[in-house]
Amino acid sequence: MAFDADRARELEEAARELGPSSRWSRVREGLDEVRVIYTDLDGTMMGPMGNFLLNIRREYTLRPVRALVEALARGVDVVPVSGRSGRQLMETARVLGMRNYIAELGVEIVYDLGERVIINGGALGDSCPDLYAAIMETGAADFLLSRYAKRIEYHTPWSDFRDCTPLFRGLVDVDEVNRLLDERFPGLVLVDNGVLPRTSPTLEVDELRAYHLMPKGVTKERAAAQDMRLREFQSTQAIAVGDSAADLPFAREVGAFFLVRNGLYGNPQLLEELTAYDNVIVTEGFLNEGWAEAVELAVLGGSGADTG
Repeated sequence: MAFDADRARELEEAARELGPSSRWSRVREGLDEVRVIYTDLDGTMMGPMGNFLLNIRREYTLRPVRALVEALARGVDVVPVSGRSGRQLMETARVLGMRNYIAELGVEIVYDLGERVIINGGALGDSCPDLYAAIMETGAADFLLSRYAKRIEYHTPWSDFRDCTPLFRGLVDVDEVNRLLDERFPGLVLVDNGVLPRTSPTLEVDELRAYHLMPKGVTKERAAAQDMRLREFQSTQAIAVGDSAADLPFAREVGAFFLVRNGLYGNPQLLEELTAYDNVIVTEGFLNEGWAEAVELAVLGGSGADTG
């Protein structure tokens, strides 16, 4: 995303004011020993192309690997909280040594790689036998594709592997869309899950963002709060890391929330909201190196300065 010089300076100054050197010593005082990390994946824990080993410069790096391995070795539960489906997250979690995860922006809470699954149906009810079918049967997805032709489309091929919520890409005014959904399809909401680093030849938009058609009342942070209650974690024992508007509300539920630096640049509209929280840290690093920085600071007791 391109900015004019004044806007770029404003974001740089905000990143410094909200960064570790300005905020971490105070935020750290409100944390106990961290037992759980709730983390977004794409744009946060992962580097370019969803690669855990590539940094923003597309150079191979072991820094996020070392941070993850050390956190797991200390018994910290690293819990992916993602828009990805449960099927997608199972393989990611298994490969990276994680066992518990929250899928589809909070709809599914999964323990022990699928041994136990909790479904949050929000306004559609937790006992809905097929949440994806129930949402599609409302006609809301077809309405969006028709109303916002050339501005929104299914996020193929990933939209073909959904269990609970339809997945789109494009660029729309979310407030406007949700006013229409509230009138025509009460109980549903469109959620912005951040910038996509790709283009679409079939859309006429300046950038692509990921959108989920969700039941009202289901969010990432509510699912994390539910998990903390079930496992008796205190907020002071939890941190979260993310890069989008869907991640920022984690700050209300955990002791510290880390926004990776690319999340600020990709969502400059969040700047005013960020300053309203006293436990938000904008990392110096981007993508997976920013994620590693958060783990180093909150769990490993480091300075976050390692760049190897």
